[in-house]
Amino acid sequence: MTQRQAFHALLSFERPDTLCQFEWGYWPEALERWRTEGLPRGVEPWDHCGITHYFRPPIEIYLYPPFERQVLEEDDTTQVVRTEMGIVCRESKCGLRLPQFLKHPVASRDDFEAIKERLDPKTPGRYPANWDAWAKAAPSFPHLLCLGRRENGFFGWLRELMGLEGLLMAYIEQPDLIHEMCRYHVTYLQTLYERALRDVEFDFIFVWEDMAFKNGPLISPEFVRTFMLPYYREMGDFYRQMGARWILQDSDGDMTKLIPLFHGAGVDGMLPFEVAAGMDVVKIRKAFPKLRILGGIDKRALYGSQADIDRELAAKLPAMFRAGGYVPTLDHHAPPEVPYANFRHYLRRCREAYETTR
Repeated sequence: MTQRQAFHALLSFERPDTLCQFEWGYWPEALERWRTEGLPRGVEPWDHCGITHYFRPPIEIYLYPPFERQVLEEDDTTQVVRTEMGIVCRESKCGLRLPQFLKHPVASRDDFEAIKERLDPKTPGRYPANWDAWAKAAPSFPHLLCLGRRENGFFGWLRELMGLEGLLMAYIEQPDLIHEMCRYHVTYLQTLYERALRDVEFDFIFVWEDMAFKNGPLISPEFVRTFMLPYYREMGDFYRQMGARWILQDSDGDMTKLIPLFHGAGVDGMLPFEVAAGMDVVKIRKAFPKLRILGGIDKRALYGSQADIDRELAAKLPAMFRAGGYVPTLDHHAPPEVPYANFRHYLRRCREAYETTR
């Protein structure tokens, strides 16, 4: 059984012979560290570890044409840039750090009208010239195929355009603009994705929101019902009509209050269940027995000893494997604090737990 077949079996609450294993991502600094600890140069961690990964189609999904990236000012340690998304931010020159956002491209209806020319799903060049060949080869691809990045959502995408503070204020001060942007985004996504979904059978649809923090969601359940769920239902109907199998939503933070809303609106599963935000996959499985759960393994357990890893996995994996509908992954990208030996130990212990749990 292939990893792709095992993925679908697990999400169908079946018990395949093979455990599908993959991670949502790897910090560049983690990979640099691992290459000094046994990961060969030029070899990806999923290939070296015998697991799988997920890949997306070569489609231009963001603003197109993008803004020209420009350095507006700089000093010894930082630079202020305008990104390809039209966001003005201060970036560190000292490795991968979160930027300081200074200005986003949309603050008003006029701004949104001005940026629409870069959000035309029919702009030539969004699909590559070799698309037909890529789509023809997709069924034999050895890893998971995923449709959707940061563009696929109705909080995260608006935050990309407006910034967090701008979006939160717009919910109160410009609710009609929020609905207009969401309505346009439905049309944009359906028009852009139709060809991809017609030509390729993807393993899952990825919806990105990142709409919570340690203490809970960034907007209320009522705002979710008003400003998100109508569009989720419409997109869900579209995906099902086009043959999509699984719709998976990604959000860091404590999403507990919002799980029943999104699950009821057609989201099949969620990730990555951030432990530092209080997300406990064993409790969530009991509360939502049909929700597909991907993640929930505390990445911080991999910072210390292999005994720490064993304790973390023993506390979660037997119950989760018995309940089904679960794919074990770390609760965020693998960070540089994780030694490569610990990462490989974690993967091996997951397989052993799966094989011995009945």
